[in-house]
Amino acid sequence: MNVEKMWEIANIVSAVIGLLFSGILVARFYVPYVLKKYMAVITGIVFFLVMTFLYLTPFKMSSISAYIIGIVSICLSSLLVERRNIPQKIFLSLTIYMFLWVSNVVASLPWELISKLTYANSSVNEQSRFILFVVALFLLIITENVLLFLEIIIAEKIYLRKLEIMEWRELTLLVSPYVAIIAGYWISAFMSDAYVKVSGEYIWNNYPIYDVIRALFGVIAFLAAITVMRSYQHIKQSQEDALQNVLISKQIEELTGHVHAMEKIYSDIRGIKHDINDHIMVLGNLLDKAENDEAIAYLNEWQNGFPMPDINVKTGNPVTDIVISEKKREAEESGIKFYEKFSYPTNGKVESIDIGVILNNALSNAIRASLESENPIIEVKSWKNNNAFLIQVKNSYSHMLNMNLETGYPETSKKDKETHGYGLMNIKRIAEKYFGTIQIEQDRDMVIFTAMMMIPE
Repeated sequence: MNVEKMWEIANIVSAVIGLLFSGILVARFYVPYVLKKYMAVITGIVFFLVMTFLYLTPFKMSSISAYIIGIVSICLSSLLVERRNIPQKIFLSLTIYMFLWVSNVVASLPWELISKLTYANSSVNEQSRFILFVVALFLLIITENVLLFLEIIIAEKIYLRKLEIMEWRELTLLVSPYVAIIAGYWISAFMSDAYVKVSGEYIWNNYPIYDVIRALFGVIAFLAAITVMRSYQHIKQSQEDALQNVLISKQIEELTGHVHAMEKIYSDIRGIKHDINDHIMVLGNLLDKAENDEAIAYLNEWQNGFPMPDINVKTGNPVTDIVISEKKREAEESGIKFYEKFSYPTNGKVESIDIGVILNNALSNAIRASLESENPIIEVKSWKNNNAFLIQVKNSYSHMLNMNLETGYPETSKKDKETHGYGLMNIKRIAEKYFGTIQIEQDRDMVIFTAMMMIPE
């Protein structure tokens, strides 16, 4: 075998080995974004097979065409193994290919130094030159894949909401910088190919600054992608916080209205106490005169005018009395059996409005879910053990809970998912305020919600 053939084979083998390592890293890139790890492995295998085929194909193909085919193939393979979150799959396929390109152009910078230190060194004899060439190719593979691994890790740290469903309009926002990056890459590739056709030489041989410019452009492209990801996360978090704050404000306003109504009733009762003696005196006079019919009529008239509060639950706190009474009335009017054994914590520093928000959210969810079952039932209980205070709401439910993979809590059943489904997150935030947490589990046809809080004495 002649020397040129050996060098050609070394180039081919190193390229395939490099694609193998890149395929492994592509699979690693997809792991946090899929439901099962084998789905990411399949995507990495498809990448390796497609890119190896394109590299070994006998007819010439521009790098631009190869990249387009690669992006499409990896996107389609990720969608075939997991048919969900299509916008995110498109975004991920564009992102990983941009990362591959960035690692390639940045790794080209040390290649000249590696070459001079190995096979291109004038002091190296011909027998050792080929071995050092293989070593240089191996170092290039390591450099490219280390850079790619670092890009993946940084993106993974920035992209926090990995399993959240991405909207099409969000995809448009995220890929808009990619359009400029891809256009810049195509322009540089076109200029390089045109230079080769005209001069018969590679542009970087005559103008070494070309590699520096490409590497700098790659770094800028990577920073742009990271910035877009970070901005996207901040926007989503801000939207969620705003919706949660609006929901809490509405719930507090609702609870405040109930409390004011209750205060008015109590105020009316206090007013009646001032007149109670007059009523007793009138009844006594009527009875003394043996005017029993008039006494009964007066008593009925008095009773009908007495403001009887519609509160049939006694928890030890006016706010929780009102919330549970209202939800009990709402449930019973809908044909739901409602059982309560709730006691407000008498000892400990806790805001009644926080307990009210938890109960209001949990019972609203329970009522909505119970309506879909054949024998609707709701139970609300509470326990206190030392500083630990637990609130439990059980409700019947005839379906399986659809859990949100990002939050670990059930998805909202409302159609407008963007502006609903934050009730549980608000409950969690309140529980965490008291160094606690919440848990939701399903036991056959019953859903069990538990909120645990640590209430200091």
